[in-house]
Amino acid sequence: MDNDGGGAMVKLERGALWGWGLVILVAAVLAGAGVWHGLLHGAPDTPTAVAQVPVAPSVVDRAPDAPLPPAAEVDALLRSRLAGASSLPQFGAWLREADLLRRFVAVVSNMANGDSPRAVVAFLAPSGDFQVSSREGRTLVAKKGYTRYDTVGRVVGSLDSTLLVDTYREVHRLTERLHQESAPPGSSFEATLQRAFEQVLAVPVLDGDVEVVAKGALYVYADPALEALTPAQKHLLRMGPANLRHIQGKVREVSLKLNQQASRP
Repeated sequence: MDNDGGGAMVKLERGALWGWGLVILVAAVLAGAGVWHGLLHGAPDTPTAVAQVPVAPSVVDRAPDAPLPPAAEVDALLRSRLAGASSLPQFGAWLREADLLRRFVAVVSNMANGDSPRAVVAFLAPSGDFQVSSREGRTLVAKKGYTRYDTVGRVVGSLDSTLLVDTYREVHRLTERLHQESAPPGSSFEATLQRAFEQVLAVPVLDGDVEVVAKGALYVYADPALEALTPAQKHLLRMGPANLRHIQGKVREVSLKLNQQASRP
């Protein structure tokens, strides 16, 4: 498995590379809308309806010093608001996960720090193994392995960014309060979100060969610049150039809409 500890290198396992971290970063791409849970891989592409659940306005209209609403109420609100954000069934499937907003806040915080939030979304894992190929004495990442993340890229590309941002704005006060439970003094969720976006957009899109070298039972990137990326960024890199473009494009789209809303009088 990848070793995403405190070392400078993220190691690539020579046998079965677990790619959940890549999917997590896709979630961070959608950080501005609180929909990290909307990503799934490998499910049939047939429409699946998500039940619209009526939610009392008190979930988001409570006084700032009132107790946080139960997670089930917040989950119901998010499912109701985001049911139409994508027609793909994978999105609807993950809307049924529990404690969506709290997990989302944890993912964004870890992503902003360059860390891999595996403990938060360990259920997200692509099928298949990490693969390499050999050519002219070099060991290369096998491009066919990128297809493990195609569904993630497709779901991200399908999301309605306006609906995502509108939903985020509706639950923003709750998001900030959840963030403050573990954030350093003076930290805001808006600033943390911006750092998460920057992490995503700083990942290079590599259309050519990506060389790795064996290190014990693992692989590491041969290019020191790639090895210098954060663990979170390396997970995104392993999704492949096409999927990374989908993700970065959605980040830019969501970020633009957030900035447009913030600038309104």
